[in-house]
Amino acid sequence: MQPQQTIQTPYAARPGIVLSLAGLREIFGIDLRTLALFRIGLGALLLADLAMRARDLTAHYTDAGILPRAALLDTQAIGSFSLHLLNGTFAFQATLFVIAAIFAAMLVAGSRTRLATIVSWVLLLSLQNRNPQILSAGDSLLLLLSFWAIFLPLGARYSVDQALDQQPGQLRNGYFSVATLALLIQGASMYLFGALLKSDAQWIPDGTAMYYALQLDYMVTPFGLWLSEFPAFLQGLTYSIWWLEIAGPILIFSPIFHRTFRTLCLGAFITLNVGLFLSMELGLFPLVSLVMNLVFVPGWMWDRMARSLSGTTSPDLRIFYDEDCVFCHKICRLLTIFLMMPGVPVRPAQSDPKAAVLLAINNSWVVSDGADTDYLEWDAVRHLLFSSPLFRPLAILLSAYPLRILGNKFYQRVALNRSVLSRISAVTLPWRQSKAKSSAVSNASAGLCLAFVIFQNLTTLPDFSVRMPAELKAVGQGTGLYQNWTLFAPHPELKSAWPVILGELKDNRIVDVYHRRAGIPGWDKPDNVAAEYKNNRWRTYLSAMESVSHKGQDNKLAQNYAHYLCRSWNETAPPGKELSVFNLYFIVEWSQPDYQKEDAMNRLIWSHDCFAKG
Repeated sequence: MQPQQTIQTPYAARPGIVLSLAGLREIFGIDLRTLALFRIGLGALLLADLAMRARDLTAHYTDAGILPRAALLDTQAIGSFSLHLLNGTFAFQATLFVIAAIFAAMLVAGSRTRLATIVSWVLLLSLQNRNPQILSAGDSLLLLLSFWAIFLPLGARYSVDQALDQQPGQLRNGYFSVATLALLIQGASMYLFGALLKSDAQWIPDGTAMYYALQLDYMVTPFGLWLSEFPAFLQGLTYSIWWLEIAGPILIFSPIFHRTFRTLCLGAFITLNVGLFLSMELGLFPLVSLVMNLVFVPGWMWDRMARSLSGTTSPDLRIFYDEDCVFCHKICRLLTIFLMMPGVPVRPAQSDPKAAVLLAINNSWVVSDGADTDYLEWDAVRHLLFSSPLFRPLAILLSAYPLRILGNKFYQRVALNRSVLSRISAVTLPWRQSKAKSSAVSNASAGLCLAFVIFQNLTTLPDFSVRMPAELKAVGQGTGLYQNWTLFAPHPELKSAWPVILGELKDNRIVDVYHRRAGIPGWDKPDNVAAEYKNNRWRTYLSAMESVSHKGQDNKLAQNYAHYLCRSWNETAPPGKELSVFNLYFIVEWSQPDYQKEDAMNRLIWSHDCFAKG
């Protein structure tokens, strides 16, 4: 069995107008190598999201936290579902987290990619529906990307699936389907509709939106605080962002000077998201947006990169394995894929007289560079790493004498257990046949979902006369396709707030409940207001609690949070040190023009007695 061959995509060579069928496929298609990059980024984001959420697993996802299941069921949106609602214990939630992490890791590796993508999307949708009170724009975008990924051949390149693919034939890098069109339009629509919703004069014509955004101390980083001292730059930045979000989504699909416009727009969008990441505490949103930006990386960029790296691997490089060891064959295939050397031949050692002798004498695979240069055991691993376009530094590290000794011992242990490992790999790493062609059902489904997304985005515009019917809203909730890109729209917030919780224990001692320490809490403005929030999910939750208090509504957020504070404090408190009563305040500062300062206001949001009945 030989490695799957690939054909370079015949991208249009002309830099001018692209109107041919091949040109349209270039504009609205996605290269399989780009999809692999997208897959790895998406899987990494899912793992990062789970790791960050796990820090507050009890507080955010169990019945002992801020939103017990009974409280959620009273307000759950129609059409939403959650496997996480089946049980409210820590053990059950942790089990679902582990399962989700396993499938996200499979997505990164490209192992059973379609299954890993579907399960990851289902578990992410379930997790987000378990506690919608801590969600932000980054969560919506991550769920949308996970949904569109289901329709795409993410495992066709740089994956376990590619390494174990038995399907004969040749496969082009260029890939086009309704799903590629949908994913690209999804990526562009976030910016376009976000700009259309930025309708306040702070954006156009005043150009003060970024000034006000960086006055929000509760979510601005130290770099953002430094940047906020340059008003002329911020005005230019405001205009640049608005025009980029209006024109970029159109120019990135332009058939005129397509490569030039796509490269410029892609660079501008990536720069925008890097700037957001450095200047504001927005959770994973800038990173999710960056991964979304990457789907616009065209195939000709990969072709140029491949040509620039083509000299790093010897054209005479060969890998020989024991034909009686199926495990050995699979590992050799995996190495060629993940070391980015898919064209290196992988052959049975018994088919080559010299390699057969070396195998028989040394009980080792053989990596040959031609002529008289052959590498065995761990040295063969190091040579492959040295020949790889990206992993040469790792080869230098593994050349250290202690690591070479350990590596040879590890290889010898593997060699002695080939038969056992082959039986295990038959179950864990079976040969498979993958398809990178979209079916009629897949295209039709992706097309219907794309039409829904476009219509749903249009209904968010104030001047659009049609509104989303309740039945379609339920569909959006059930699939995670619902979206409303209102970040800094119609204008940035104008207030920044942070919590102060003054409490009293049973023994009448005063405590700072928010920071869980003895003494009167500080009322002065912290040096770093954003650091007063444990993370972005707590920032989202507590900020929503403060905002609800302005509207005179029944503040269920504050009530549930108060119950959680009582439980979390008193479950570990010694007798007589239990939290008895507390007042929850927010200190609020309103942003003023021209760097003017206004005294902060203390607002009492909630008073609570932990031992009051009812």
